[in-house]
Amino acid sequence: MTSPGGAAAGARPPVPTLDEIRSTGRRASAGGHAGTIRAYFPHWDTEVRPALLRVIDTIPAAQLDFKPRPEMLGAREMIVHIAETERAWVHGVVEGGAYEEWVLPREDPAQGWRIVFDVPDHAALHALLERWHEPTRRWLDRPAADLDRVISRTRANDVERMTLHWILHRAQEHEIHHRAQLQHYLRLMGVEPLEI
Repeated sequence: MTSPGGAAAGARPPVPTLDEIRSTGRRASAGGHAGTIRAYFPHWDTEVRPALLRVIDTIPAAQLDFKPRPEMLGAREMIVHIAETERAWVHGVVEGGAYEEWVLPREDPAQGWRIVFDVPDHAALHALLERWHEPTRRWLDRPAADLDRVISRTRANDVERMTLHWILHRAQEHEIHHRAQLQHYLRLMGVEPLEI
């Protein structure tokens, strides 16, 4: 299966340095985005995502499939899972798009997980994350009043209702959670984790 990242592996835009992330992030505030949803998430694109990309770039290419135990997600699988989850919440739940699972359990659960398409390198991982963060960015630029929008979905004959604010918060929190796990993986690989 072809990657749903929308870009071929190869060159990727440069990831900001730690000093650039800090400088931009420290200047970001709700006031700089008054009236928009981004006012509630001013650091997602200035600190959270750039720091994730820096962590990913610190993982040696030969270690992209590292995992501490066989049944766990490997680093590459975790990165794809971040994109998969953002796509599921924003494209799927908020926008009503089709749901797809990209990281599936192996036939033998003791062997962990597998990805259903090829993401051969750092550039492909960057492209996948970028492709599925774009819909989120569009929502971040919408009026703040949209945060109160209630979205419903049916699961197992039960109707769940949640606000757009809750969904975006969960997606950002999910990204931060897995970024921290990847930092821990770096330490287990013998690579000095990044200061973020």
